[in-house]
Amino acid sequence: MSRDHAAETREAREPLSCSSVLAGGGTLYAATMGSGIYRKREEHRWERISTPEMDGLTVNRLVLAGERLHACTSRGLYIFDGEEWETEELELPVFQYRAEGGCLYACTTHGLWCSHGADWGSAAFADRKVYDIVNVPQYLILGCEKGLALYDRFSSAWMEFDLGAGVTSVAVCHGRLIGVSELGELVVGTPQHGFERYRYPGLFLFSIAVRGGQPLLCSDRGLYRAAWLGGRIALRPVETTGPVTDVDASGERLYLATLYEGIRQLDGMLPG
Repeated sequence: MSRDHAAETREAREPLSCSSVLAGGGTLYAATMGSGIYRKREEHRWERISTPEMDGLTVNRLVLAGERLHACTSRGLYIFDGEEWETEELELPVFQYRAEGGCLYACTTHGLWCSHGADWGSAAFADRKVYDIVNVPQYLILGCEKGLALYDRFSSAWMEFDLGAGVTSVAVCHGRLIGVSELGELVVGTPQHGFERYRYPGLFLFSIAVRGGQPLLCSDRGLYRAAWLGGRIALRPVETTGPVTDVDASGERLYLATLYEGIRQLDGMLPG
């Protein structure tokens, strides 16, 4: 791993156009559109923590694993220990990162890569982009550029679902897989009954996140909550004042990464 030192004098300003938000360990993190990565500790002001060497990176997601911040970027995986940045020896654009069950997973432009604490190696689908990953007891679920791929641990085999569009964000809630396609559609279903794509006129979905047991959808018109009514899925508005690119939660509070208003805060939106 190589190391980059954070700037001696940290730039203190509020991040504006944000692509990702992360709340954890009493700290709020935000990735901006081309202007670096910031953090805010409790009552302190925002401070830029990315280094000049990281300028120009596209930050796809921020992930907290243990006590270290992981930035999935267009130039690989960066890790921040609170003072310094390290780069993993994975020289591929990374969309998502997970550390589960003693294994490290990275979703990249050349498939799923894994590490057990040493070197990284290609694990599956090197011929395509893998955007997102969810790990549940029976399945390892991937959102790919051709649709969905599920590894069934009972049969030790992959199942592929070609949906005619890439699935860039996936989650599991209430026994259903919910995803978002690269065309801004909602993807819903199960491996047993198949998956359907739903398009909502005038609404382009960016991603999904389950917070407080609730499926939340970020879109070009704001934040929505998915709910099942009479066996059908419906979207209920939570905050619709402008584009929301990402969402995270701490307690009953939601943090929204927005395209034009930086990080917004909504209180009392989740069960305590």
